[in-house]
Amino acid sequence: MDKKMSMISRRKLLTTTPLLAAGAMLTAGLPGKLVAATATANSTVQPGEKTLVTYFQVAMQKRWPINKKLVQAKPYAKYFQKDLVVPVEMVEALEKGPLPKEWVMPPTVDGLKNVMQTFEQAPVSGYALVEEGPLAYAQSRHVFPGVTAKMFEWWFCWHPLESERYMLWFPYAHIHNSVKDPKRLADTSLTYGERLYGNPNHITEYIGNMFLDGVISFDDPSAFGVDKALIEKEGFTFNASGIISPWDAPDTPLVLMIHLARDTPAGLEMINRYWIGAHDSFDRFKKFPGGASKSKALTRKMGLDKAALENFAYEMALHDMTEFTCLGKFLADIYKENNPNS
Repeated sequence: MDKKMSMISRRKLLTTTPLLAAGAMLTAGLPGKLVAATATANSTVQPGEKTLVTYFQVAMQKRWPINKKLVQAKPYAKYFQKDLVVPVEMVEALEKGPLPKEWVMPPTVDGLKNVMQTFEQAPVSGYALVEEGPLAYAQSRHVFPGVTAKMFEWWFCWHPLESERYMLWFPYAHIHNSVKDPKRLADTSLTYGERLYGNPNHITEYIGNMFLDGVISFDDPSAFGVDKALIEKEGFTFNASGIISPWDAPDTPLVLMIHLARDTPAGLEMINRYWIGAHDSFDRFKKFPGGASKSKALTRKMGLDKAALENFAYEMALHDMTEFTCLGKFLADIYKENNPNS
């Protein structure tokens, strides 16, 4: 074994993260500088530094050529990628293992308030198990140079109109997206919220080796308990927060998903949070009456015990890190191509 491969084989990521057989490994084929950066415990990572993702689940590997064939005749096929990268600082954050307890927020109104008050100090990526659910928990903070909130609003109204557009976002993992009322979603005379909120997306995709067939019900973040005053104070203008339910149990909240973003001189800054499983606080969701008991019954039926949920949390952090980095890489270009007068 040569020196470079020996260095790669000893990388901390391969020994400290849980259940790697079900996770994305970032290993061979990296430039020497990036290997050194991610292999050294006390490395200094440059802002924006990326590393290549070189391992995907078997199901995801099989999905990529199918997606490629489906996308190849589309006018946006040039944005379909094979080589995906992720920020080194996010990789190093995940290498530390589960988040310390002070960064593990419950999905309560107080927990969401704490997220809004501490997101600038929180690790850029992380995962954990919320014991009192139990719940899988994942978090991230991204900065997309050259991207704006307006571009993200366009993306969330444009891509669900064709599943092939959704595949661009994560070529190995995304399979299908459709929207209940495509005419409303495409109506540019309406506001962003009027187009998206109350107009559920039906998605299918892989989270690691787990197949997700779900419905995303987007809404104003205040509907989930995020403080409006804090949103305004921090300057967040983009929202794609929602509840994800299984396709075959649409009245059962399984995931609380928070996506908020604001324009900054460095580009769009986005914070993402995911709570997956069951929690007593889910009863507050008005569109999902009896949500807590339904979620608890569903997680038991799905066999989502604490070990499975912790693994799901890790997989969700990896998925988020990969898909949003991929999207941020081409969003400004595809937006300008489709909005030449903007």
